[in-house]
Amino acid sequence: MKQTTNTLFVTHDQGLRAHWQTVYGRTKPVVIGHMEEFFRYRSTSPCVVWLDLSLPTRPNWESKAWTAVLQSDHMRVIAASSNPNDNDAMLALDAGCVAYCHAFSDAATLKQVRDVVEAGQVWIGKSLMQRLLHGVDRLVPKPAPPDMAWRDGLTAREIEVAILAANGASNQAIAMQCKISERTVKAHLSAVFAKLNITDRLQLALRVHGIQ
Repeated sequence: MKQTTNTLFVTHDQGLRAHWQTVYGRTKPVVIGHMEEFFRYRSTSPCVVWLDLSLPTRPNWESKAWTAVLQSDHMRVIAASSNPNDNDAMLALDAGCVAYCHAFSDAATLKQVRDVVEAGQVWIGKSLMQRLLHGVDRLVPKPAPPDMAWRDGLTAREIEVAILAANGASNQAIAMQCKISERTVKAHLSAVFAKLNITDRLQLALRVHGIQ
């Protein structure tokens, strides 16, 4: 039986809390308004944490205060910034966060972040995805000719969805371009991940672009 995933909002901003709540409907997440209280919080079941990076007492990612949280088998932290930038995103992800997004992203984007993280994967935005690929691409020479072996065993539709996702397209954008539902997009991506033995979109991007 699948274990229930708890949700935790760490913010002192009531407006932001209400915005995040739109993603969860009637489900009531645990709300914490102070970093000190958050660091004392312990969960014995899977927990997705929406962390407001504007909290005034939030320590730097290098702080040892994060160790117990970001190395926990139960806590998966989504870093949400009101003023996001790729450099900050790199620090957050390198520290152990599983997602970095704009705190006030539209509901569709927040739902995608939630779904990806609850599925045990890592979510990053299109801008950062392209930056990572560009950086790796400069360090690692592309094979010549390009290795297309990753396509073996995939259907034509799975290949199409995989290429779009590997280039940073959201589930919603893929659904619109392929004229299928977002649920079908998720099913195709799950099948692709299983067939390629990978767990998230970043690994997919590296595989599709011949870097891994």
